[in-house]
Amino acid sequence: MNNNQIHPLVWELQKLRESSKHAVAQGTYYNLDEYTEYLHIEREVEKKLRDQIKHCTKQDKAQLLLVCGNVGDGKSHILSFLNKELSEEMAQFTIHNDATESHNPGDTSNDTLHKVLENFRDENIENSSDKIILAINLGTLSKFLEEHGSEYTHLFGYVTGKKILDTDVIYDEHFDPKSSFHHVNFTDYHMYSLTAEGPTSLIISSLLERLVANNKKNLVYKAYEDLKNLNWSENCPIRFNYEFLFKEENREALMNLIVQAIVKNKEIISLRSLLNFFFDLIVPVGLNWENLDLYQTQIKNSKDADYLSCLIPNYLFEHSELSGIFEKISRLDPCVHRYAGLDSNLINLINSEMPTNLFNSHIDEGIVSGIEDKVDGGKLKNEELTKLFIRLNFFGKRKEIAHLSDPYFEKYMKTLYYFNNNKMSTIKEVYFLVQESARLWYGDPKKTKKVVVNLGSNQSKYRVFKDFNAEPALERQEEKTNDVLTKFVQEFTLYFKLEGSKEPLRIHIDFGLYDILNRILNGYRPNKKDNNNYISFVSLINKLINQDNDKAALEIDEVNIGKAADYELIKDSFGEYKFRVL
Repeated sequence: MNNNQIHPLVWELQKLRESSKHAVAQGTYYNLDEYTEYLHIEREVEKKLRDQIKHCTKQDKAQLLLVCGNVGDGKSHILSFLNKELSEEMAQFTIHNDATESHNPGDTSNDTLHKVLENFRDENIENSSDKIILAINLGTLSKFLEEHGSEYTHLFGYVTGKKILDTDVIYDEHFDPKSSFHHVNFTDYHMYSLTAEGPTSLIISSLLERLVANNKKNLVYKAYEDLKNLNWSENCPIRFNYEFLFKEENREALMNLIVQAIVKNKEIISLRSLLNFFFDLIVPVGLNWENLDLYQTQIKNSKDADYLSCLIPNYLFEHSELSGIFEKISRLDPCVHRYAGLDSNLINLINSEMPTNLFNSHIDEGIVSGIEDKVDGGKLKNEELTKLFIRLNFFGKRKEIAHLSDPYFEKYMKTLYYFNNNKMSTIKEVYFLVQESARLWYGDPKKTKKVVVNLGSNQSKYRVFKDFNAEPALERQEEKTNDVLTKFVQEFTLYFKLEGSKEPLRIHIDFGLYDILNRILNGYRPNKKDNNNYISFVSLINKLINQDNDKAALEIDEVNIGKAADYELIKDSFGEYKFRVL
């Protein structure tokens, strides 16, 4: 196709798509093109992998380096990059990617791995000097050990001992020169980092910054400059979206939304899917025409509302069908919030003959200046106008407006930071939250150390109380002082002692559960839906409630809020029950 007929920015941005050849790295050799290398961001996991490779090359005996993770998390990309940077060291290894390689089309992945790891079988490993880097997804590793673990007891022991398959545990991958096995687990590292001030993401912010940087290596920016020279480009929503990301505050707001989407929904976002998201964000569906004639026709026939709907502040929240990231971010639409002063602003906006006057008083003028004619054109419906106002306001004043923040989310992220640093006061705080909210889950008990017993059906006349014991099973660990955590567990894991059991009860507290537990402390009462959504927590409560039924006293109350329990049922030392009026 003649370059004069191609939309230059769309053409270059396509390199970000998951379907692009640029999105796939082999890992077994260096195959990164110029632009993929330009976008490369050094991550902490890359530093760790580089160190492990260097250590392995100095050993005479067999070395198996497991590079573990999930699909699309960048294992192959980093290995491909290191093939260039550490060419001499990497030449000592056989590199196997379990997802892409097979010795025989008829072999399963387990069959292939069995052949690759032949010299790491128990009977061969002592006489082997093989060096292998194995890029493997955790699911594949689990299946392999399940089928062949008896032949690889040394490997099996290493994987289980380091708890590589256990997402609740974070291990430091200190190099052990006495071992033939080493690992770097990509699942321990995340798209974002924890700090005392809240989450941040070097990966997201750096990628966005490089995407829009005026850098001679940035082919996308060069395409943008070519686009600017076309006389019709001032009315191009793709150009607007790209320029929208020039502002650091807008990139930061976008980063914050992505992190919230990850944490609140336990969304797994790979590097590939993140780059694809950037493409979809800048190039709206229906406008990804490379052919300029088709593109210009589409733009020419679009209404003001159509144009505005394609701009990032709108588009971001209205296309849940595009991907999991879009779907989760759509739930964070600022339009669903109400705050003091909003209604009066919206009334003034609707009744104004020049809406941009109100826009400019609340929103960065640099953004509004590009859309003034469409905002003041009088062709927008009230709903279209108000949505645009609220969303642009979000990007411009996000940090300044209290309602735009989520206090429980902010608290969760800061608490998670201190929890992963083993700060005892924070750990105590989380245990207290669980203990108190568990006590209140079935209702509001009259006495602080008692719990309302769930009798299986709603009782309108009586409530039954009993002593409630939720004693933590703590393993004290040394407190850390890391300012930034790049390697951490993404939820709280707590353990409680259970009478008559050697094994403690384990409960995971993700953001959703953390949110509802905090709301319970503030008066919220769980409903049937909550019981179904958090069935593991309900099970924990019931086990703690029922753990000492053979000796616990029951207090029975006629529903007369504010008065003491009316009756007591106890079991004495001789096994006889006694019932008395209190």
